[in-house]
Amino acid sequence: MPKKEALKSNSFIENRDSKLNKVVITGTTDDIIAFEYLSIMNSTYLFGRPHLDATKEIFADSLHMVLNSIDKPLFSEVVLGGGKAFYRGFIFLIPGDTISIKIKDGKVLFFGKNAIQNNYYSEMNRQTPEYQKNPYTGNLNLYKESIKSIYNKRIAFLNQYVKKNNIQSKYFINTIKSNLKHEYLYSLINPVNVKSSRDGYYFNEFDGLMPIIQKETIKNSEVIFDLSNYFGKISIEEFKDVIALNNSTYFKNNINPYIRYYFLDSKYLPYSKEKFLAEKEFIQKNFDGEIENYAIARMIRDYHLKGFGNSINSIELLKSTIDEYQEQFTKPSYIEFMNGIKADLESYDFKLSESALDSKFINNIGDTLTLRKIFARSKERIKVVDFWASWCPPCIEQIKEGKPFKDRLLVENNVEWIYISPEKDYKKWLVANKKFENVLNFNNSFFLLKGRKSSLASFFKVNEIPQYVIFNKENKIILNKAPSPSDEVIFEKIIDEIYNK
Repeated sequence: MPKKEALKSNSFIENRDSKLNKVVITGTTDDIIAFEYLSIMNSTYLFGRPHLDATKEIFADSLHMVLNSIDKPLFSEVVLGGGKAFYRGFIFLIPGDTISIKIKDGKVLFFGKNAIQNNYYSEMNRQTPEYQKNPYTGNLNLYKESIKSIYNKRIAFLNQYVKKNNIQSKYFINTIKSNLKHEYLYSLINPVNVKSSRDGYYFNEFDGLMPIIQKETIKNSEVIFDLSNYFGKISIEEFKDVIALNNSTYFKNNINPYIRYYFLDSKYLPYSKEKFLAEKEFIQKNFDGEIENYAIARMIRDYHLKGFGNSINSIELLKSTIDEYQEQFTKPSYIEFMNGIKADLESYDFKLSESALDSKFINNIGDTLTLRKIFARSKERIKVVDFWASWCPPCIEQIKEGKPFKDRLLVENNVEWIYISPEKDYKKWLVANKKFENVLNFNNSFFLLKGRKSSLASFFKVNEIPQYVIFNKENKIILNKAPSPSDEVIFEKIIDEIYNK
């Protein structure tokens, strides 16, 4: 048999048309919905989102897509899903390249001069286990063993694939190795434990490791969980790879959580003012250039998502940090995102507007009432508003899992929970209320008229749920977008500070 020609680096990366800063993607499918939901992600943006400078046309069963402004090789995540096919993997976007996709009988195949590289993830996912199908089931050490086994199998598959296809491209090998390592590290710090709508698949909650550790500690109070043993030895040098920063969503999603929970001393509570300052100092000391800018921007985003900046005690610190890095955030995606957070902070009012107080609700028996009336029934109590919906698995998971903790706060700190749903279908909400009445405060659960278009939802910027808002006894907003009650230590500290004032 003739020997296969080696896929050398100069035939893969350097041999490209530098004048054509675009990639053309064509394809055919027996599942047209897959092309409708096709996304080619761009990791050079601040946070992973579809490549913006693109056109996509679908003709019957065919696709013609052009990605413009591709001026250097990119390793990009591809997500597509339809009735038969779901694919989540990575392909190489080389300026001047044309990539063909064929979807048939639920399988995804890539064609073109770089087909061997672009089919790597399709082949690997078919022949090795997937992290999303191996959830955490109650024991973190067993979970680690499971995902470590998956990682080892994926590395073994890479070595076999390289040998079988006579691949000599260092760019391909190093890029895949780095992505596989950070995919493993991501699975380690973000255990998948919430069942998705797709059979056999699970997803993780944002920043979900610490609540899991808390639950394991409560179950076995005699055992102190050893984070350093769980993570193993990880070098800070693994997070100084600028190429990975612009190519791997896993790399980008790992930097700040590993700073927060691995490299930094755990004496400060997560998402506290002290932790924010410690993280900022660590980033400035250990990183520079693009990595520093990204890590600071990601830190700002993470803390803002957890409600930091939406409290009187932290708003000025978050504003000043954005101002400090304003000149260094030069990429459009950074500027856009930071301007959005700053506008949110500057428009924030810690006193409910009259229109928000007069927002109308329907309760379980069909009565209409306002937030003003609901609050009037809860005088002298700390109040937590939980925005949720019947179609939101994380919302329902927290409502079910959090009942013992909420009951304890009610007794010890006089905390009342008010459940508000901004969803559209009153009947579905009513069915869910009946289904979960043993864990839901049935008399304190309300359907928000006008949903996300209401004055209340607009005031609190309810874009993602679950969302929690904490009020003191005088109905003053203490914290919007508060941490999840699953972060029991953090949440209880906030409540204690309010209660003891």
